[in-house]
Parts: sequence; structure tokens; C-alpha cells
Amino acid sequence: MKLKFEANLQYQKEAIDSVVKLFEGAPYIRPEDRISQEVSPNILKITQESVFKNYDNIAFDSLIDESKQARNSELLDFSVEMETGTGKTYIYLRTILELYRSYGLTKFLIVVPSIAVKEGVMKTLDMTKDHFNDLYNEKIQYFEYDSKKTTRVRHFAYGNTLQVMVINVQAFNADDNIINQERDANNGAKLIDLIRSVRPVVIMDEPQEGMDSKNMEKRFDQLDPLFKLRYSATHKKPINLVYRLTPYEAYNQGLVKKIEVYSIHEENTQSNVEIEFMEIKLTSAKPEAKLQLNYKVGIDFKTKTGLFKELDDLEEKTKNPAYKGWIIERIYKDLMDSTEKIKFSNGIELTKGSKHGWDKESIFREQIRWTIRRHFQKKEQYKDLGIKVLSLFFIDRVANYVLPEGIIRKLFVELFIQEYKEKYGKEPLNIDQVHNGYFAKTRSDEYTDNVNSMQKNKEIYNLIMKDKERLLSLEEPLEFIFSHSALGVGWDNPNVFQICTLNESHSEAKKRQEIGRGLRICVDKTGERYRDLDTVTEGQEINLLTVIPNESYHAFVTQYQDEIIEETGDARQTKVRNAKKGANKIGINRDILNSDDFQNLWKKIQKKTKYMVSFREQELVDKCVDELNSIVVREQIIQTQAIQIKSLSELQDINENILSKGETSTKAKSSVANIDLIDQISEQTSLSIKTVIEILSKISNSNMLTRNPIVYLTDAVKQIKKVLNNEMVRVISYKPTNEEFPIEDFEKFDPQTYNDVVSAHKGVYDAVEYDSNIEKDFVLDIDQENKVKAFVKLPKWYKINTPIGTYNPDFALIMEKKDLEKGGETKYYFVVETKGTDEWNELKEEEKMKIECAVKHFEAIGFEKYMAPIKNLNSLKSKTNLS
Repeated sequence: MKLKFEANLQYQKEAIDSVVKLFEGAPYIRPEDRISQEVSPNILKITQESVFKNYDNIAFDSLIDESKQARNSELLDFSVEMETGTGKTYIYLRTILELYRSYGLTKFLIVVPSIAVKEGVMKTLDMTKDHFNDLYNEKIQYFEYDSKKTTRVRHFAYGNTLQVMVINVQAFNADDNIINQERDANNGAKLIDLIRSVRPVVIMDEPQEGMDSKNMEKRFDQLDPLFKLRYSATHKKPINLVYRLTPYEAYNQGLVKKIEVYSIHEENTQSNVEIEFMEIKLTSAKPEAKLQLNYKVGIDFKTKTGLFKELDDLEEKTKNPAYKGWIIERIYKDLMDSTEKIKFSNGIELTKGSKHGWDKESIFREQIRWTIRRHFQKKEQYKDLGIKVLSLFFIDRVANYVLPEGIIRKLFVELFIQEYKEKYGKEPLNIDQVHNGYFAKTRSDEYTDNVNSMQKNKEIYNLIMKDKERLLSLEEPLEFIFSHSALGVGWDNPNVFQICTLNESHSEAKKRQEIGRGLRICVDKTGERYRDLDTVTEGQEINLLTVIPNESYHAFVTQYQDEIIEETGDARQTKVRNAKKGANKIGINRDILNSDDFQNLWKKIQKKTKYMVSFREQELVDKCVDELNSIVVREQIIQTQAIQIKSLSELQDINENILSKGETSTKAKSSVANIDLIDQISEQTSLSIKTVIEILSKISNSNMLTRNPIVYLTDAVKQIKKVLNNEMVRVISYKPTNEEFPIEDFEKFDPQTYNDVVSAHKGVYDAVEYDSNIEKDFVLDIDQENKVKAFVKLPKWYKINTPIGTYNPDFALIMEKKDLEKGGETKYYFVVETKGTDEWNELKEEEKMKIECAVKHFEAIGFEKYMAPIKNLNSLKSKTNLS
């Protein structure tokens, strides 16, 4: 088969034109006008000022956002940003031909960051020869730089035809490179000077990969380029950006494959002793280990990372009883193999990147199963279209695949046979031909995917790195490719439809980098691109890339979007506090504070109280048993969830644009920690050991205790505390003390605040801080209500003690009602708790409890007009007959 290229894609033409138009106005230089002392240099007759005038027009027409780039009119250095898989290499090769045709430029130097990228560029040059010849009736003379073949460099300098040299950045980044040395073979001159003499146009492929350093700036200057062109999907900071195709545009316009995620992850594992050893941090004192652990936060548990030293007790640091007995004994680097290690007092030792307490085999099994299953499903779906299906596995330990007993190899073979028999009803033949690893054996009998080593393994190296057409052929049996990291950057294949990441820990590789290996639009057996119709049903696309990570889909897509935002900027509007905003000033309204109305109000509510509770233990035990019997603890499972990313938006969270495609689960092999459940419940609820034992001995669902002890502990503590609180509130009584809230404390306040305030004429203060719009609206209403004589938002120091914490009511106010028949006026004094509802049943349990306690507090001090909950002034009037 032979790959065919599309010549009329609008976005590709726009990217090419944006570069060519930079030099609009420059004349075409004929070949004979370029010869100078045998060297044939590039010549461009246009001023820098004119180039940047053109640039400004291009940037304006293309709506280039100035904030997304670094503009520098001192440098003829321009950037093109294009999403991975949209034909970046094709575009800059065709740009070379357009620059040659328009201005007579003939010398181009393509600088690449790695051998993998170089192989991709050379392969594209091979594959596009005939295509470009048909378009331009011109052939590019191209070669890859080889320090042993200096005649090619001389031909590059002296030749008068269109010349392209592809060179690794490592070939000229140091003084001791052959290219930077004076050699007899070159008449005592440096090859770099020969290249410099032709003033090449330098094309930087993935410049963020080692080309942006100060050293490389100097090395590029030594080339004296006519101008530089940078091409990447992920520029760190593009310089003089002339064209931009964002991931959002590429995805939503169908220029790349759609993405679905089959997430495989464990759930309900809180009781496992989960430890992920991420790395060692070297400090001036002793080394610290960065670990990811389950921390107890309040009564719940959260996964967080932290730094730990020798002798640190993980149970003490995380407050999680699952880590009892896990004390760090040693943090060190092994002298034999330089492996970073951590050893615990229980004898267990972990190496960097490893994870303890997870069901590795079950997770790998499900990841591989679903990769093979989706592979077979798509193979069946695409067979009439003549489309070859490829799957790519990234693994973090080569031995897991290359060794006969490697866990990944064993699982793949086992599951391939299972899925094949289920799909086709027969045994598969020649399994070894359908999968292969991109690895080579080293002299020390280890395996690597290092490019230099791989070049010795010619068969697999050529098939994967060079012979793209053969790999895409239906006659080639290889369908499943395993790699460590070499295929992560600079390599892709249009017919990769599944990417599975098999890691012992969550992959540190960029999601965009991994996904990029399979984003390109697929091709059929004739080499033609197959594009889905605009009318295709969502989820039925042929161009659909399945990603199978070992984490939840939410975590995966969130990181994916975060990477896009990091590299392209965040267009979503976020609320940012205005640092220049001045402080709001609050003053005291002494007329209100000293008025008879407010003085009388304060006398009614100023007394403090203390509370007492007493309840029957047996009644408490029975209620706790009832609540604990309702606890349901889910078993540990391996959860598989499938979703498709419908679209990418700069203005929306990616999780708002997903299509759920279903989920399933399998039982995990649980390995729960031993915790002292009785002691923990007693400690966290203040019940005696004897009472806790009695409660647990009477429950009917004791099987829930062992499923997930940590979750059971959390739920049991919640339920017991709820019973305790309800009982205490039910039987609580308040008694006034001899203490009071002194009215003089109103003078003690901070006159400045950065919180939101609303002005008030009838308040003790002339401005009121509010915590919600409900409070704000209430203040505005009562301040304008003629029946309200004075009010105060009760200060933070006005606190009522309750068994579940202190309570600070919202407002106290005085209202006045005139009697038309009898004459005279009646004053009414209220304490009000504002909520978003008047309905008792709509309140949270804790809110109800505090209000019930407050009712008893105010009854104890002889104040009966505590109103709660109150939605607004109208509801207060209605409930008090003061309308």
C-alpha cells in the first residue's frame, strides 16, 4: 500500500500561507543570482520592518491573541502552533516548496529533538516525494546529517537546487561535536561554518524539546539563519505566532479522532494500606520520601501526597488507623543500581514508582481485556472498509512484557485467547505474530527501547519506526504494539485506535503526549484517509480513539483539560478578587446603640446560659444499634466506566461535555488493614469501650465490618454521633448563668473590612457585613421598613453553646405597631435566623439541632420571640402578625 495525501485541506493551506505571506513583497531570486564563490546561499530582499508589517496584518486577520505569545520584532523568528495529528510535518515540508516557488529560497535545515522524530520526518519526506512532484513539478533533495558523510554537507552548501538537511539537535549542541570542529576532510574548516555560509532557513520541529536553552540560542546564532520557523502543538511560549490551530478547533472540526475513555480503577479501597512511593526529595538535612497516602480529614478520608522523613509514623501523620505499624526506617538510593528505595519497620521495602496495597493483576487484566475487546469490535466494524486496526500499550517495566513469565505478556496471551474464542468461536493461530514489543536486548541481558539499541534490532525497528505502510497493510499480522517510552514522542500511526497505559502508579506522562500517538485520521488499505461524515451518530464514528488508563475517567479528562489549558491558556472566566479594591469602612451608629429601644432589646437577650443533658444508656444503645443496622458497605471492586468526549470547549469544563457509554465492575482481591474498630469508635464518639462492645454485639449486619473497616468506622461514627446529638438536643436543658454579653463590646470592632457590606441607617453599625444574598436582602428590607425601629446583625462574639458547637444567630431587631382603635404603640423584640427557606423540613440536620437548642436557650432567659427559619421580611411579618 502507499499512503495518499490530501492537497486541499483549508486549515493546512492557511498555515502555509501565513508563513509565505510574511515575506510578501520580496522578489523571486533566480538560481544564477545566488552563486557566490561556489556556495549557493539563500537571499531574501525585504526589510525587517516590511516583514513585521506583513506579520501584523497576518496576526490581525488570524485573530492571534497577543497574550498567548511573545512578540519580538527584533528577531526573524516565527511560530506555528498545530494540534498533534493534523499534519505538522506535511505542512512545513509544503511550506518549504512554497517559499522556494515564491522567493527562490533553496537551503532548509530541519532540526529535530530525537531520533524518533527524525525517523518520522525522513519517512514523511519519502512518502510525499511523488505527491509534491505532482503539485509543484519539483523534487526536494533531502538527507539526514551524518558526521561520517561530510560530502553531503558540502553538496548542501554548493548545490543550486532545493536542498533539505535533517539534523538532530544533539549533533551541534556542544563544542566537541564533529560539526563544530576543524577537520582535514573539510580543508581544515568547520562544517558548521559551511552551513552558516548559505544562511539556511531553520525549521525547528518541537522546539520546546531542548531547543530553547541559552546554549541552543547561541548554537542557532552560529548557523546565521535567514529566519527561523518553529512548529509544535505544545510551545512553551511561542515567538511571533503566525498561525494557531488549537486542540479545541481540531477536535470539534473533526480534524483528529474523537476520544473515548475506558477507565479502569479500584473503588472502595479505603481499608487497604495504600502507599504510592513517588520519589525521594534531597534536602540539606536528610532525604525525604514523597508518598501518596489516604489521610483522615475530619471523619472522611482523602488521598493526598506528602513528604516524610525517617522515623515518621504513617498512622500518626495521616491520622489513619490503617497505617498502624508503618514507620519509615530508611530512605536511600541503592548503590548497586541507583534505585530509590524506602524501607518500613515491618520489613516491607518499596522502590520509586511502586505502589503497595492495590490489586495490580486485576487492574492490568481489565485494562488488557478491554483493549483487546475494543480492538476486536473495531476490527469487525471496519473490515468492509479495509481499515487495519492497531493497539498501542505503554508499560513502565519492560520485564513485565519481554520475559516469558512477565505479568503483562502472560495476561495478554491468556486474554487474547479468551476474547478471540468468545468473538470468533475458535482457537487463535499464530498468537506471537499479532503482538510484539519495541524493545532490544542489551549486553547485560536487560531490555530497553533506547533508540540506539533498537536500531540493532532491525526487523521490529524498521517495521514500527520506518515502514509505516507495511504496518498499515492488512497482510501484516502485527496488531498489538508494546513500548516503554520511545514511542511516546515523535511517533504516531493513523490507525492506532486503542492506547492502553499499564503502570504500577498513575502515569506521569502527559495525557496529550500519550493520546497524540493515535489522534491522526485513519487510512484504508488503499492509503486514502477515511473521514467520518458530519451526520455520523455520536459514538459510531470510525475515527474514534479508545484510551484505557488505570484511573477514573474524571481524573483522566480533568488532567487532559488542565494540560490543554496550561499549554494554550484558559479562556474560561474565573472570579478573581480585585487586589486593588479598597477596604470597606464601618462606623458605629451611637444614636441607635444608645436608644431606649436597643437598650431594652439588649437587656432581654444579653444573658448567658449553660446546658445540661442526661439520658438513659440502654435507650441510647438501642437507637445506635438501629442506625448501625442500616449501614451498607460496598465491596472492593475494579470499576470500568466508558465515556466519550463529545466536544472540547475553551469556556466549559470538559466533564460537562461527555457522553456516558456504560459501566461494569468485577470483584477485587481485597487486602484490608487490621484496625481496632472498638477502640477507634470509642475514641471518636467518647462512648465507653463497654458501651461500644454492647452496640456492636447487637447489630445484625456484622458482615459489613470486615468488607471495608475504614468505611464502616466512618459511617458508624457518623450514625452514633447523630444519635448522640439527637438525644442530647431532645433532653437538653438550659440554665441562666450570672454572666452576660456586655453591651460595651459593641465598641470593640474593626472599622475596616474587605468583606462585602451593605449600608444601613437603622443598624447599630452604619454598614453590615453579609455572608449571603439572603442576609443582604434582609438587611435592605428591614432598613427600609417603617415598622422596624432598630436592628443589629449579631456579632461573632454573641455565641450560644450547644452539644454540636457554638451557634451565632443572625439578627436582633425591634418592631413597632400602632393601634388605631386604642391608640398608642407596642414594641416587639425579635431574634431572627435567616435561611433560604421557611420550611423546617428543608433545613439540614445540624441547622435543626442548633435552632432547637437556641429555642431552649432563649426560653431559659425569658425571651420568647426567637424566629427560625425566616426566609425574608414578609415571612417574618406573616409569622408574627405584623403585616
